[in-house]
Amino acid sequence: MVRTERKRRKPDEGLRLLAGTVAGALVKAMDTHLWNGVRAEVAGVLGSGVPQRVEVVSTRLQASRDELALVPWERKTQARADFATEWRGSIHAVLWEHPELEAELRAVLGAISPALPHTPVDAAVVHPGPPAG
Repeated sequence: MVRTERKRRKPDEGLRLLAGTVAGALVKAMDTHLWNGVRAEVAGVLGSGVPQRVEVVSTRLQASRDELALVPWERKTQARADFATEWRGSIHAVLWEHPELEAELRAVLGAISPALPHTPVDAAVVHPGPPAG
C-alpha cells in the first residue's frame, strides 16, 4: 500500500509568534480609523492576492469585528482575547500551508505597527524579528 499522506512539518515557533503578533495588531486596529486599511492589507496577504480568497478573509475579519462590537463593555477584554486567539490560529494555519507568505506578512506588520495604538502591555510583548536566512 502506498502512502499518499503528506509528511508532517515540525511546528515552527517563528510562524506561531508572527501569527500571534498579527492577530494582536488586528485587535488593536479594530476600534480605530485604521481598521479598513489593516483588514485589507492582512486579507490581501492571507488570501494570497486571489480575489475570492481575499474577499473571504476580509469578510471573516469584518464579521469578527462586528461580533465584538456587540459585546458588552464589561466583557470586551475577554472578547478581544478570544478574537486574537481565533485569528492567531487561522493565520498560523495559512502560514503553515504557505510559509512563502511570511516575508510579506512581516512587511505588512512592519508598515502598520507604528500607527497602531500602544498599550502599557506593549512593552512586555516580544515582536518577532525578520525571517532568518
